[in-house]
Amino acid sequence: MKNKKIGHIPVRSSFVCAYIFSRRPEGVRHLILKRKSRYMFGLWQQVAGAVEVGETAIEAVLREIKEETGNSPIALYSADLTESFFNADYNCIELIPVFVAEFDPKATIALSPEHSEFKWVTVAEAQEHFAFHLQKESVELLEREFVQKIPPEELKIKISPGG
Repeated sequence: MKNKKIGHIPVRSSFVCAYIFSRRPEGVRHLILKRKSRYMFGLWQQVAGAVEVGETAIEAVLREIKEETGNSPIALYSADLTESFFNADYNCIELIPVFVAEFDPKATIALSPEHSEFKWVTVAEAQEHFAFHLQKESVELLEREFVQKIPPEELKIKISPGG
């Protein structure tokens, strides 16, 4: 093995995602969005998108939340978690920092053109709709650590009112 040359698969982080929840009169609900644009057409997902040149991850996730829902969170946390996938288009492994956002229960959703519909659902319902196992695991973990418990203050991200 000493003389054998080994190639590599690059690792990059060029996307962010946010799982959004709201403490609603009927209980805690999680926001899921259905894709209508060509990429992942018809799949249900959390808010997700690419980091633009010059943006920090926090700036990117706040922009994506605003673009995809028309709202800004009342609280934002680093989930202390990453999701990953193999990006065949770029022959790389993508690491995606995960954020947790809380919305005001009175917030109304204004979808971006990349989504056709949204639902406020329980964790079990989100898991039924999600196609990918990391989404299913993430929403369950985030419910447990950010909804049912008070998350560590160190994970809270300071945001200005209105995003």
